[in-house]
Amino acid sequence: MKVFISACSVGNGHLIQSIAVKQYLESKKYDVMGIFAAKKNKGFPKFFTDEFSNIVEFDGFDFVFDNKSRVIIWKTVLRNIIIFPQLFLSFIKICNTIRKQKPDTIINHYDPLVGLSALFFGKRIKYISIAHQYAMTLPMYPSIEGFTFQKLFIRILNSITSIQSQKVALSYYKFTDNKVIACPPILRRESYELSNEVEDFVLVYLMNEDMLPQLIDEAKRYPNVKVECFTKLTKPFESCDNVKVHGLDGKLFMNRMRVCKAVICSGGFETTSEAILHKKPVLMVPLPNHYEQYANCNDAYIHNLALYSSRIDFTKIPTSQLGDTNWFNNTYEVLNKLI
Repeated sequence: MKVFISACSVGNGHLIQSIAVKQYLESKKYDVMGIFAAKKNKGFPKFFTDEFSNIVEFDGFDFVFDNKSRVIIWKTVLRNIIIFPQLFLSFIKICNTIRKQKPDTIINHYDPLVGLSALFFGKRIKYISIAHQYAMTLPMYPSIEGFTFQKLFIRILNSITSIQSQKVALSYYKFTDNKVIACPPILRRESYELSNEVEDFVLVYLMNEDMLPQLIDEAKRYPNVKVECFTKLTKPFESCDNVKVHGLDGKLFMNRMRVCKAVICSGGFETTSEAILHKKPVLMVPLPNHYEQYANCNDAYIHNLALYSSRIDFTKIPTSQLGDTNWFNNTYEVLNKLI
């Protein structure tokens, strides 16, 4: 079977999922033809380009953040309206690639333009759409107040990305719903390599490097807390003795994840899932004004899988991880039924 993958490239979560799915498909001897991915301003992370040799890049949708990592709704909408001609050309490129490559299946990790292509190819090609966002609009999902526009935006994206498609909702826990298939987090093969060794440091992943000064200030207040941080490194920064800062490195990050004593990260789904799988105490710090991240934090908190804070606060790091993680071992069982 010939498979084309696509991945939303806002953040790195969907890119990580796409790598995990590629590894699974190749273990089944399927032909992974390539991946669709919208261009990133600062380029794709090395762990992604190392995995995929055929990346079909295009101009895609994007969020606009301010210097405090907050999503600016009106600028985000305005930006995507302004670049509509580029988005249309990108859609043409995607459709032409599908027409030439003739895949049997397209596995879409939440990219809207690839989702729209099902309007033309959905009767000939099997579409599978995978995202944790599909769980967010279900009745069983824990609700939070506010974020009216962003909630509506999620519903719109959920519809666009899953046209004529089998929807797969990734979740920290098992649930049953008639409209979607529940699936545990889909993580890279190396994520399942666990360790009993524990070293005396807190692992930190910052989706936005502008949060690095906040981490450094907190570390200065607690000089006995050793920290290893992974983030993009495109700007100069001032560090301190108890903080070691790494650029994004997927293999090194997983090696340090296995042996850290706790994890601090944003409200993204994938990094928290990796930490939960490794039974690490997790403190989630959602990006300001970012509904998805607040929703993930609330969901993990309610199910005893993490604590969350509006800012990096070492005093709020939990001492243990109490939630049930047995569900995380069923990922391949679900994928075997899907593909």
